[in-house]
This record gives sequence, C-alpha cells and structure tokens, in this order.
Amino acid sequence: MPELNDHVKINVPARADYISVIRLTVSGLAYQMGFSYNDIEDIKVALAEACNNVVSHAYKYSEAGDMIVDFHVESDRLKIVVSDEGAAFDAKKLKKEATSLHGKSLDEIDVGGLGIYLMKTLMDEIEYDTGEKGVKVALTKYLKRDEVSESEPNVHQEITQP
Repeated sequence: MPELNDHVKINVPARADYISVIRLTVSGLAYQMGFSYNDIEDIKVALAEACNNVVSHAYKYSEAGDMIVDFHVESDRLKIVVSDEGAAFDAKKLKKEATSLHGKSLDEIDVGGLGIYLMKTLMDEIEYDTGEKGVKVALTKYLKRDEVSESEPNVHQEITQP
C-alpha cells in the first residue's frame, strides 16, 4: 500500500504504446489509496489525455523525447505531474478554449481544447506550466472517503429487521 508522501516517477519514451503502462500504474496506486472505481476511471482517462498531448504535440518539430510522469501520494489526494521537454504551447489560449466550450457543437471544438476541458471535468484540479522548453500538467484528484456517522441508520439492519 502506498504511504503518505510516497513519490513514484516513470520516465518513458513519448510514444503511445507506453500510455497503457502509465494507466496501469495510476490504477494500482489509486486503488491502493482507496479511490472509488469511478474516480479511478476518471483519473485514468484524464491522465491518458495528458499523455496523449505529450505524444501528439511535444516533440512534433524535434527529435523524439521522453514523457515523465510523477505520482505524489498524499493523505487526501493523488497529484500527477506529466511533463516533457518538447515544444511549449500557448497556455492563455488553451485556458480560454477550455472554459468556453459551453453551447458549442462538436464541429466547433478543436481537439486540443476538448482534451484540456476533459481533464478539467474529470479531475478536481488541473494546472499547466509552459516554459521555454517543455510543458508540465499537474492533475489532482481528492480522495473522498465514505464516512457513515454513528447516528445514521445501518441500511442492512433496517432491511433484515422484522
């Protein structure tokens, strides 16, 4: 089981065939942390989208490079940072596109804008940092524990009692 403040780092070639390895890793970590099935699926989709962005855009005009994925295990959240050293993007433009999809048809939406919007929808927090070289996208999902208070009735007991 992952422990508080564990840090797992994966460095792989920025190729699509490695995204499944990253998805399996996050699935195992999130499961062991206690995330629900639905939250794990949301995390996997958002992370795959971030990785797809690296594969599709980061090294478009240069030699192939690496994709670095950092998993930060905290008591109440899983933070995943996907980074590369490829071409940067216009963060202000993407932020505008990601927040202005309401009322648009699918034909009007650029694929990149949809990816950022999807990540924002599935995760609790998303941050991106573009430097002169490379991009970092941080995805955070908070752990929601099912806590039943002493005063709430036990559903199983209610059903089985005459």
